[in-house]
Amino acid sequence: MFDQTDIQRLFLKNNYIKDQWENLLLDSGIQKKQIEDFQHLDQTLGIYHKEKLVGTVSYQNNVIKYIAVSEKYKDGGHTFNVLVSAIIQAMSQQEIFHYIVFTKPRYQKSFNFLGFETIVSTPKIAVLEMGDSSIKQYLERIPKVNGEKKAAIVMNANPFTEGHYYLVKQAANNNDWVYVFVLEKEQNLFSTKDRLKLVQQGLQKLKNVIVLSGGEYIISPATFPTYFLREDDEIAKEQMVVDATLFKERIATYLDISARYVGEEPLSPMTRSYNDILETILPPEIKVHVLARKKTEQHQVISASQVRKAYLAGQLEKIKYMVPETTYQYLKNKRER
Repeated sequence: MFDQTDIQRLFLKNNYIKDQWENLLLDSGIQKKQIEDFQHLDQTLGIYHKEKLVGTVSYQNNVIKYIAVSEKYKDGGHTFNVLVSAIIQAMSQQEIFHYIVFTKPRYQKSFNFLGFETIVSTPKIAVLEMGDSSIKQYLERIPKVNGEKKAAIVMNANPFTEGHYYLVKQAANNNDWVYVFVLEKEQNLFSTKDRLKLVQQGLQKLKNVIVLSGGEYIISPATFPTYFLREDDEIAKEQMVVDATLFKERIATYLDISARYVGEEPLSPMTRSYNDILETILPPEIKVHVLARKKTEQHQVISASQVRKAYLAGQLEKIKYMVPETTYQYLKNKRER
């Protein structure tokens, strides 16, 4: 029977330790593809029995990952409980007090027993949380408004463009209220704070639009990490289903949202797959509107990636017709600084 004194920190730069760790994860049913981001882990813990690694757990940011226990040492869940308690203690020492975990639905009850609350569950993935914040608290901070027709738009806005404005304007013209959720993820060029501010400034004339941060519950590194890797594979598709289901069952239900607007995606296979998942998961309760992308007078599709490319090249004259004046002035000032 193991306890906290049996916990050791694992240093995965050591190839011998890494091979043991990886073999344990593979034996536990974790896919090789999922293990490839081990270099980004903040800390990994393990339990040994006679020099054999029999249990492990890791964390990255505030997400608990890679929990595995050898079949012989599952002992009614005791080793599992010791590992989870140890990683929570390690995270708390780094002043992390909100814990999120992805797991298979059959392990939900094990985490519920430890005090985790289920955020969302799909046939393949369950997402749970515990700590000093929750989806309930996040939702309670969002203003609820009266109106028969409420829509939602989720955007990265990296940065906010005329294409984003066009999408929101169409939704605002056809609904009583529109919630615009801006992804909460620090980007290389534009911070979350700046992106949120640019969206607020760009939409301030639309009086039936509410701009919010997506927090940890809408396409975030916690609940949809592969979105930011831009990989279109089976793991990403499973996370898309989680994100769409979470939006439908928790966020849209709470806010009485009946429509979601997205731009069509001719360039990114990842975003195109995500739109397809939304069209599969959200109806009939939530209608998905896919709008053609806004173009410049030169018939060029407006995209944030094109804006970033021109900005980095110092070609501000190319940007002027792709972004609102508020975004242009921000980019101009930022470039001058």
